[in-house]
Order: sequence, then C-alpha cells, then structure tokens
Amino acid sequence: MRDVVEFGRYPYRGAGEGGPGRPRRRGPRLALTGVAEFADRGVEHLSGGQLQRVWLASCLAQETGVLLLDEPTTYLDLRYQVELLDLVRDLADDHGIAVGAVLHDLDQAAAVADRIVLLRTGRVVADGSPQDVLTAERLTDTYGIRIEVDTDP
Repeated sequence: MRDVVEFGRYPYRGAGEGGPGRPRRRGPRLALTGVAEFADRGVEHLSGGQLQRVWLASCLAQETGVLLLDEPTTYLDLRYQVELLDLVRDLADDHGIAVGAVLHDLDQAAAVADRIVLLRTGRVVADGSPQDVLTAERLTDTYGIRIEVDTDP
C-alpha cells in the first residue's frame, strides 16, 4: 500500500526524493488519511473505504494544495461515505486544501460543501451556498420531477 501512496510523488522524483538512502516523506499523508495502520498491507487486502483513502493519500502526496474528486463516495458503504466526506471536509478546514468534488448525492453535497454549482446538461443553473442552490423549486425545474427539500436541524 505504501507504494501506491508514493505513486503520487512520481512526477517529482529525482535526485532529491526517493533515491537510495533518501527518506520518503509519506508519514503525514498516511496519518492524515487514516491509512498508516495498514501501510504494510497489499491493496488487494483493503476494503473499498480503505482503498479510497489510500488513493486520497496518493493525491495528497502531490502536495498541490488543490484536490479534485470525481464521485469519491461511489461504491462505498454508508459508513465509508461519511468517513471519506468528513476527511475531505477536514482537509479543507484544517489543512487549507481547496477541494472540488463532483457529487450526485445532493444530501452529501449539502452536508459537505461551502459552495455548490448545480448543472443541467452541462450548463450552470445555480452557484452559491447549499441553502441558496438546493431549493425545491430549482431542483424540481432542473431534474424535471417534483422534489421536496427538508433541512436537517
């Protein structure tokens, strides 16, 4: 699993990193994403949620300050969906990483996003806070079905 995380550093490898006798700086990435405890396992022995966090650690290895995710919770059990979105929120709040994510689950988007861009056939319908964008009228118009919106207190 460590090698998968280090693939994120591949474009930066050179004389200064990862060569013989050079330490690799993977520790913070492994701890931050919660994968340090199974760092010595092969990826074939990880659950879907664990593997998704390994891929996230590999992305963080690039140290870009920006993280773009496309449906990061797809195929994950509910527990791992929540854990992954909590981790993504922490990356933004506590580590200053700008996160952009494509999420088709509107509940997830509303729970995790500061800003939502709602698209219909590739065009922006609305852009703003979850409360401003995810209205019953706008969603009904966008999806062509009657949608009710309730706010979880």
